[in-house]
Amino acid sequence: MQERTRIVSTADGRELAACAWGDPNGAPMFWLHGTPGSRFLREPGDGYAQNHLRVFTYDRPGYGLSTRAPGRRGADAADDMRAIADAFGLEQFGVAGVSGGSSPALAAAALLPDRVSRCATVVGSAPFTAEGLDFYDGMDDFARDIWLHGLEGAAALEADWQAMMDWVNAGMPELEVPEDDRAMLVEAFDESSRQGSAGYVDDCLSDARDWGLSVEDIQAPTRFMLARDDGSVPPAHGEWLVRHIPNAELMWVDGGHFGPRHEAEMQLMTWVGHGTVPTS
Repeated sequence: MQERTRIVSTADGRELAACAWGDPNGAPMFWLHGTPGSRFLREPGDGYAQNHLRVFTYDRPGYGLSTRAPGRRGADAADDMRAIADAFGLEQFGVAGVSGGSSPALAAAALLPDRVSRCATVVGSAPFTAEGLDFYDGMDDFARDIWLHGLEGAAALEADWQAMMDWVNAGMPELEVPEDDRAMLVEAFDESSRQGSAGYVDDCLSDARDWGLSVEDIQAPTRFMLARDDGSVPPAHGEWLVRHIPNAELMWVDGGHFGPRHEAEMQLMTWVGHGTVPTS
């Protein structure tokens, strides 16, 4: 069940659009959308309620109804999540991000150690500036090109964004997911384009440079879920992450970058959310 979209103001005068889903009295956690995405990316059934989760989603700057913040870095997401958590009265919460939502999830865990109880990422990459990691080794050409375009700048990313929107508008061919998931994804992607390519471009530019944080500072229990057939995030990324975060483990699921992996994701989210005590 969707809570009406709530607009949260930030200390620097921006607006963030957020939603809460699931059990109003459930364990609180953030679920951070990918690139592109929006606050409407969620589990479309009643899984959150069944697992006693209260799941918060929000539009990153430049997506949906959230004010664009040109030049933002991964670290900036921590302050945005703090603002949303304060607005909803959350003292502690779990945080999980999928794909492009992974760097914001790790930012919250690294920079809000007093607030984040558990952290997880799903098919998320290591930092672009990771020392000792051959970042592109094992990555498919499509994913590599997007990273390279992020290095080139905004203009190079426009065609990538348009190709993604064309795929969505064509009904996401070759994506094998249940129809309710497909309808949810269309809604989420449509909302992501409310400001055109802004959010997508800023996400890609942000990820392809220093995130402004050190993952070694993450103390919360952390799990990284990678897909065995994912050409976008090679195994070495997950292996690098678990070597550099004190309390981390790597998990594997079948399938590619887009899944499907409903049951595995729900189990992971339940673990993330129930690392803290629900607030009244």
